Amino acid sequence: MRRLVALLDEEQREALQELADFGAAAFSAGLAVAMLKSTVDFVARFL
Repeated sequence: MRRLVALLDEEQREALQELADFGAAAFSAGLAVAMLKSTVDFVARFL
């Protein structure tokens, strides 16, 4: 993977980095929503 990234020019590297950052942010947001939903569902069982 590092060899492939080394072959890219600066503009392509920046675009790839933005895409990776977006993917990480989307994954983190989805994980947070899933955890909150499961917590709310768990608490709702006892109310």
